Amino acid sequence: MIHGKLGHSEWPIPRLIASALEKARPDRSSLVDASEYMDEPEVLDKKITLLASLIEKSQNFVALTGAGISTSIGLTDYASRAQGSLANFDKNALAGNNLTGKSLAMNAEPTLSHKILSSLEKKDLLKHWIYLNHDGLPSKAGYSKDKLNEFHGSWFDSDHNPVALTDNDLRPDLIRWLEEWEQKADLCLAMGTSLCGMKADCVAATVGAKNGLVIINLQRTPYDELAVLRIFATCDQAMNLLGQKMNLNIF
Repeated sequence: MIHGKLGHSEWPIPRLIASALEKARPDRSSLVDASEYMDEPEVLDKKITLLASLIEKSQNFVALTGAGISTSIGLTDYASRAQGSLANFDKNALAGNNLTGKSLAMNAEPTLSHKILSSLEKKDLLKHWIYLNHDGLPSKAGYSKDKLNEFHGSWFDSDHNPVALTDNDLRPDLIRWLEEWEQKADLCLAMGTSLCGMKADCVAATVGAKNGLVIINLQRTPYDELAVLRIFATCDQAMNLLGQKMNLNIF
């Protein structure tokens, strides 16, 4: 089920585009390596058509996004270790701005993926967003604060939601909010996250057991077998196609 439970066996398998022997997250329990794969264009098109249909039918659609949603504007992630990684393909576009790490994030603009998810919220399709980065980009993209769980803290809200370095540092109210949507969600889009054993992965696991998990990631994840759709593409590539198919306005 490399394409997910809704996939077809006659579809070509994803192409290996960057090989790696090293684990994607050697700091976590996951054994998945950092190799990257890409769906053939015709397969990606079919998968995004199915994703659009799932979103339109969903009553409680949530997004669970990791560092991969922000890499296209030059922010780094932990898991993209393959030589020639496509996840960081736009870093050179920011060459010369002399900003790195937190300084870059504080000045960064939202990616296309942030904008598409915000557009889905404006259409009352995306009900909740569990955001695992610290970069504040959903708010910059116009996403509603009362539907956003910045689960690991934010560099833009250090007084009320400081960055959580370990699971022990997580705010109890954000954990309760996460667990509420873990039970409520009927569709979860896990995008740009290696799903490597962090607390928030429970949402993917629980919704996956309800046949409502969609994963968009270049690398394999430990939850691939639970996915109804397993999409191998960059976040922006997939979201650009979704925006076209759903006639979404970019705010």
